[in-house]
Amino acid sequence: MAATIRDLSRRGDEPSVLGALSAMAAQVDTELVTWISAANSQNPGQLLTLLTNSAGAPGFLGWTIKARLTAQNLGVPVELMSQWVLNLTNSAVTAQVGLASGHNPAGGLGSHGLLSGGRGTTNTLATLNQPCPIGAATAWSLKPGQEFFAFGLTQHSFTNRQALPLLIAKDVTTGDWHLSNTDMAAVINTAAWSRNLPQLLLSGGFRNDWSASGPPFLLARQAQWLPITPGVGYVVPLPPVQWWDPVVLPEDLATYNRTYATLGYFKAADGSEWLQLGPSRLAVRVVNPT
Repeated sequence: MAATIRDLSRRGDEPSVLGALSAMAAQVDTELVTWISAANSQNPGQLLTLLTNSAGAPGFLGWTIKARLTAQNLGVPVELMSQWVLNLTNSAVTAQVGLASGHNPAGGLGSHGLLSGGRGTTNTLATLNQPCPIGAATAWSLKPGQEFFAFGLTQHSFTNRQALPLLIAKDVTTGDWHLSNTDMAAVINTAAWSRNLPQLLLSGGFRNDWSASGPPFLLARQAQWLPITPGVGYVVPLPPVQWWDPVVLPEDLATYNRTYATLGYFKAADGSEWLQLGPSRLAVRVVNPT
């Protein structure tokens, strides 16, 4: 069974971009709460918490999410956090991921607070001052061990006004949740936990056999994050080699290197059909091969 997809797009003749975005965010709120409840019931040992959504933060649209893992560090369960917040006053998008210990509930962004110490960006690329069509979709699966929830959007009038605000997914290698998002300029922020180091893994991209946005076009399955580790300089003696297990996304997710086809729909050689979500190279399987 392929993932469930819901189209949340808004037409371009609506009088207010803000109104269209607010209505879209309300739908995401509803679907996310339903999915988190089901995902938690299937994974009672590692719970997801929606700390703040759009309805709970006047003047902001977005989501602050915490994942409590079964993995432990120094005898305490690891807690990851993802934050994607659009400030409706200045159109700035703040996208952050990291350990929940870096969250300051009173640090700003209204009731979202501020998350620091991981990986993130803030930019002002959202465009709220004119009506324009907004393409958006949610995708999710509750297949045990392959659970995920994703939300991607694009303002069609602007090639750089695209984002993947939400991706909550099982790391197929460890069975732990990992959290990801992008800002409106396609900067990827991902947080996961490595059990065999153990340490926080951050990422700013996918592992790709071919990374250009042109031929040969490549649909890579299963998708993997490319972990960021400290650089190693030449010293004597050489430091020990560090190994980590790959962070592998669920089977209904893949990467596609034609990045400009946001919400593009395409068919793979095996007959499966895919929808590209956001600017992050992420694609979700809509139809299994027949």
